Amino acid sequence: MNETISLQELFSVLKKSLWRILALTIVAALISFAVSTFLIKPTYQAGTQILVTPKKQENDVIDASQVQSSVTLVNTYRVVIKSPAILEKVQEEVENAPTSISTLNNMITVESEQNSQVINVSVQSTDAALASNLANSVAKVFSEDITDLMNVDNVKVLSVSGIPTVPVSPNIILNTAIAAVVGFLLGVGLAFLREVLDRRIRTEEQVQQILDLPVLGSIPDIDSKVFKSSAKAAKREAAKQYG
Repeated sequence: MNETISLQELFSVLKKSLWRILALTIVAALISFAVSTFLIKPTYQAGTQILVTPKKQENDVIDASQVQSSVTLVNTYRVVIKSPAILEKVQEEVENAPTSISTLNNMITVESEQNSQVINVSVQSTDAALASNLANSVAKVFSEDITDLMNVDNVKVLSVSGIPTVPVSPNIILNTAIAAVVGFLLGVGLAFLREVLDRRIRTEEQVQQILDLPVLGSIPDIDSKVFKSSAKAAKREAAKQYG
């Protein structure tokens, strides 16, 4: 028995379920848009930059080894920035700061490019002003306290954060597009599943494929409107002849 399916049959399956596929695509996109717009609170991100400078010699000359030393210290500073010693002072300094060190730690991201002396500190929060205040406070407290913590004086705040106005999440357009694609794929999958589970025989070709028997004859489809119209015409003709 031949179980292969042609490209024409694939398009036929999609054509028969086109309205279902479009409906699922639109519904999924609308749900995602509504959830992203009205149910998910926007998250804002504020960032500051901290510069780790090499220590100058008496002749004000900075050699490569000092620069490399500063780059190496960056990894240590990244850990210190998120340590309780720094975050506890940030909690005291910033109004409405999270009372939990763990929560505050999770809001803060500390990154640096490879072989870079610049540390990027970013804070995410649903409160734009709070995100900005926390980011600036972390940079300020760290630059002030690192002198006592590690007996160094090579840290400067390179940039401060303003209050962000554009949220970083949710990405409404991206979420809506992804939901539309998922809805479309779900619609296509259901269309083929429906076709596979439907074992009814509708065409002469299906009879030949499934039963492997020749078709001796077939009854054509008759449009119900045409049938009723023909029946009425026959009645009128009979009425004229015998009425």
